Amino acid sequence: MTPIIEKAFKQGLWLSTFRFSTQVVAWCSTIVIARLLSTEDYGLMGMATVLTGYAMIFTELGFGAAIIQRPNHTPEELSSVFWFTVIMGFIFGGCCFALAYPTALIFNEPRVIPLTQAVSIIFILNGLKIVPVNLLKKNLSFKKIGIIEMTSSVTSIAVMVVVAWLGGGAWTLLLGHISRSLIQTILYFINQNWRPRLYFKLSVVKIYLNFGIFVILASTFLYVFERSDEFFGGIYWSAATLGLYNFAILLARIPNNKLMSLIKQVSYPVFSIFQNEGDKFKQFYLNICKLLAIIIFPLYIGGSLTSKELITVLLDEKWYPIIPIFRVLCLSQIFLALSSINDAVNNSLARPSWPMFFHGACALVMSISFYFAAKHGINAMLIPWITFFPILCLCYIFVTSLKINVGLLDYLKNLAIPIIGSVVMGFVVFFCGEILVSGQILPVNKFATLGVKITSGVLTYGGFLLVFDRSFLARSYALFKRDRVEKQGDNETRYTEGIQTHGVHSDL
Repeated sequence: MTPIIEKAFKQGLWLSTFRFSTQVVAWCSTIVIARLLSTEDYGLMGMATVLTGYAMIFTELGFGAAIIQRPNHTPEELSSVFWFTVIMGFIFGGCCFALAYPTALIFNEPRVIPLTQAVSIIFILNGLKIVPVNLLKKNLSFKKIGIIEMTSSVTSIAVMVVVAWLGGGAWTLLLGHISRSLIQTILYFINQNWRPRLYFKLSVVKIYLNFGIFVILASTFLYVFERSDEFFGGIYWSAATLGLYNFAILLARIPNNKLMSLIKQVSYPVFSIFQNEGDKFKQFYLNICKLLAIIIFPLYIGGSLTSKELITVLLDEKWYPIIPIFRVLCLSQIFLALSSINDAVNNSLARPSWPMFFHGACALVMSISFYFAAKHGINAMLIPWITFFPILCLCYIFVTSLKINVGLLDYLKNLAIPIIGSVVMGFVVFFCGEILVSGQILPVNKFATLGVKITSGVLTYGGFLLVFDRSFLARSYALFKRDRVEKQGDNETRYTEGIQTHGVHSDL
C-alpha cells in the first residue's frame, strides 16, 4: 500500500472515530429533540430552507473541489479565492431577506419569514471557511477536521437541546445550524497556518471558476432533486404531513450523510493525486466501492427490516406513520450511496461535467415524478424513489466504471461478498424477527424483537465476512494495527516522500 493511501486510511480512521462518537451523541439528541418538537416544527424548518438552501450551496461555487483537484496553488491565488467567497457570502446572506417573502407566499405560511432571514448568518460563515477547510482536506489532515467537526457538533447539539427544552420550536434546528457553522469557522482558521493576504485579482478567480462552474451546476441540480419532494409536498400537504416525510427521509439519509461524506472527503484528494496513474486509480476505486458496500448494504437492509421496531422503540406515537416510508427510503438510499462516489472519481479526473449531467437528469426526472406523486399523498411520493431513481444511479455507475476501464463483471465481482452477505443477513433477520418472535416461538415484545433482529444480523454478516472475505478484513486490521505502533514522525516523512514522488507539494 502506497504512503499516500496509508496516510489517507489512517487519517480517515481518526475522522471516522470522531464522527462516530459525535453521531452517537447526535442520534440520542435527535430522539430527545424529536420528542420535544412537533411534526409542524420540522415542516416549518423545511419550508424556510427550501429556497435559501440552494443559495447556501451556491456560495461554495465549486472552489473547494477546484482547490483539492489542482496540484499547486500560489498565495495570491488562494487569497483571491478567499476574498471572492467572502464577498459572495455577504451577497447571498443579503438575499435571504428578499427570499423570505416569496417563501412565505409560496407555502402560505408567514411564520417562515424570520426563520428564512436568520439563515443569512450561515451564508457569511460559509464564505469565510471555504479555503481553510479545503486546504486541510487537500493535505489529508482529517484528524484535525474530525476534532473540529466533533467540537462544533457537540456544541450545536447542546444549543438545540436547551432551545427545544425552552420551547424554541422551529428555531431549535436553525440555531443549531448557526452555532455549528460559527464554531467550525473559528476552529478551521485556528488549525490552518494559511492566512489570506490583502490581494485580489479576478482573473485568478476565473481559473478556479472554470472548473468550479460545473461543480456548482452539479450541486444546483442535486439540490433541485433533493428538495423538490419537499417543495411539492409543502404545496400539496399540511405542515404536519410534510414534517413526517422530512423526518423519515432525514433518518434514512443519516448513514449516507455521515459515511458517504466521510468516504468522499478522504477519497477525493487521493483520487486527485492518482489522476494520472491508471492502475492505482482503478484499484483504489474498486477498494473504495467495496468498503462502501460492506458498510452501507447491511446498514440499509437491516434498517429496512427493523424499521417498525426502531421507530416504535426510539420515538413516540406521533412518528409511527413514518414506518412504511422509512422502510422504502432505506432501500432507495443504497443506490444513492453506490453512485455518490462517482462524483469524486469524475471531478478528480477533471471531468466535472459528468456529475453535472447525472444530477441534471435526476433533477429533471425526479422533480417531474415528485410533482405528480405529491398530488396523491405521502405514500405515492415513494414511487419515484423505487422506480426511476435506481435506474438513473445504475446508469451513472456503469458509464463511470467503463471510463476508468472497470468492466461490469469486474464491478459486480468486486461487490459480490457484501451483496451476498447482506442478502443472507436479510433472510436470517427476517426469520428471527418475523417467524421466531411474531410466530410466538419467542416472547412478543418490541424491545426483544429489535434485540433479536440486530443481534442475529450482526452475527450473521460478521461471520459471513470472516469466512468468505477474511483477507480484506486482515489487510484493514493490519494497517490499523501498524498505525498504532508507528511513530508519527515516520508517518509524516513517508507521506511527504510519497507526495513529492507524485509531483504534488504539501507546503500550501
